[in-house]
Amino acid sequence: MKIETKNLTKNYAVPKSSDVKVLKGIDLLINSGEKVALMGPSGAGKSTLIHILGLMDKPTSGQVLIDDADITGFSQTKLAKMRQESIGFVFQFHYLLADFSVLENILMPVWNNKNKKKEYALEMLKIMGLEDRINHMPNELSGGEQQRVALARALINNPKVLFADEPTGNLDRQTGEKIENLMFEMCSKLKTTLLVVTHSRELANLADRQIKMVDGQIK
Repeated sequence: MKIETKNLTKNYAVPKSSDVKVLKGIDLLINSGEKVALMGPSGAGKSTLIHILGLMDKPTSGQVLIDDADITGFSQTKLAKMRQESIGFVFQFHYLLADFSVLENILMPVWNNKNKKKEYALEMLKIMGLEDRINHMPNELSGGEQQRVALARALINNPKVLFADEPTGNLDRQTGEKIENLMFEMCSKLKTTLLVVTHSRELANLADRQIKMVDGQIK
C-alpha cells in the first residue's frame, strides 16, 4: 500500500485558549512494501500522524492519499471497511482480551470468518513460536509472548500496511529484538508496508528509511 500526505495539519481545540497545532504541514510519501521508521522526541506528533494515516482520526486540513486515492472525504463506513480489510496495528501495550485464549485473540479481527482463518492462525502461531500456547490465557504469558500474539493478531488478515507504535517499548532489549526481527521478517514475507514509531536506534536501523519528526514537522 502506497501512502502519501500533502500539507497535512492537525489542530486540537483548547477551551479559552488558542488551538494546539500538533501537525504543521506534513508532506510524506511511503511506497508500497517500504519499511519506514518514524523517530523524534515525545510530543513531536508521531502518534497523531499514524492515527491519521491508520484512518483512526481525521486531519484538520490537507490530504491523505492511499494508493493515489484521496480518502479525506470518505464516509466513516468506508473508512472502517478499509481499516478492517487493509490495515494492522501493533501498540506498545498488547491490548489482548483477558477472557479469550491466545488463538481467540488472534482471530478477533476476522471473527466472522474465524473457521476459515483458523488454519492460518495456527500457522501464524507456529511462526511466532507460540504453538504450545494456543489455549493459554493472556495472563499465563510473558510480556514477549503477549506482544507476539498482538503481532499475529495484527497480521491475521494479511494487511497491506502495518502501523507499529513503540511496539517493543515495554520489553527488555533482548526480547524486543526478537519481536522486532520477527515483525520485519513477516512484513517482508507478506509484502506489507510498515511504518514503525520508535525511540530505539536499533529498531530504526532495521528499516529501509528513517524519518525524523520535530515539533509537528518532518525534518
